[in-house]
Amino acid sequence: MDKNCNDYFTSGELSSLYKIPKQTLLYYDKIGLLKPAFISSNGYRHYAISQYLTLEIILNLRKLDIPIARIKEYITNKSPDTFIKLLAEKDEECLSTIAFMEKLHQNILRVKENTEQLHNVILNQIFLTYESSKPLCLTPIGKNIKDKALIKMIARHVYNVFSEGQFKQKTVGWMVDGNEFFNDRPNKAAAFYSVYDNDSKLSVDNTYIRPAGLYLKLSFQGSYYQKIHKIMTILQNFMHVNGLEPIGNIFVAPVQNHWVTDDVEHYINKIILRVKSIKKAAI
Repeated sequence: MDKNCNDYFTSGELSSLYKIPKQTLLYYDKIGLLKPAFISSNGYRHYAISQYLTLEIILNLRKLDIPIARIKEYITNKSPDTFIKLLAEKDEECLSTIAFMEKLHQNILRVKENTEQLHNVILNQIFLTYESSKPLCLTPIGKNIKDKALIKMIARHVYNVFSEGQFKQKTVGWMVDGNEFFNDRPNKAAAFYSVYDNDSKLSVDNTYIRPAGLYLKLSFQGSYYQKIHKIMTILQNFMHVNGLEPIGNIFVAPVQNHWVTDDVEHYINKIILRVKSIKKAAI
């Protein structure tokens, strides 16, 4: 014999009170989170008035994205202490999310600011500046590496210097042996490099310290391989006129690349070259 239905809510009535789909109650019944007090002979599910209050707890905790299993555990063991513990767990998760999002926000701002600076890049002009030492992540390139194998090597390098789970436009440049470069063999890269940071996962063996010193910098537009011989001549003439000679390796840093254009002719690269003075002191 059916109970007095006036003391119970049907699933339709209860779902209407909270403006949720009836399917939600069916799901909660199926997983044992909130089962109806009884099912009448006509097949209607009926919920006790006290279950209205239980549903209030469930729905509000779900708004906090607390897992159903954790909610079920709490409902069967309610107390001020267990409620405080539940909220503390969620608060810790929130703080972790806030820290993650703040770091993501800073990365987005940094990439945005760097991209905006593209409008201010001065092309085909040599700048002579003093640079502090800088740690770089290096991935050496074998002599016969090319085509698909080269792309695989870039992919491994990128994986090692990108933060896991974080957006970061980590540019990959390449290092050319200085002797090769100025002996008319500038097309063979010795290594890929990226600026080292705390998120980089390369071992110490792959960390290279670019020394402090006087550096020439020249930005140019277009394909490196098409323009480099012209750029090399410009650099040699500048060093000759100013009594300078190159030291060590050449670094090629992408300034504008595939992130913002599909046209290689619109790429912008920067040559970075350490130099020293060879002018004799006046007597």
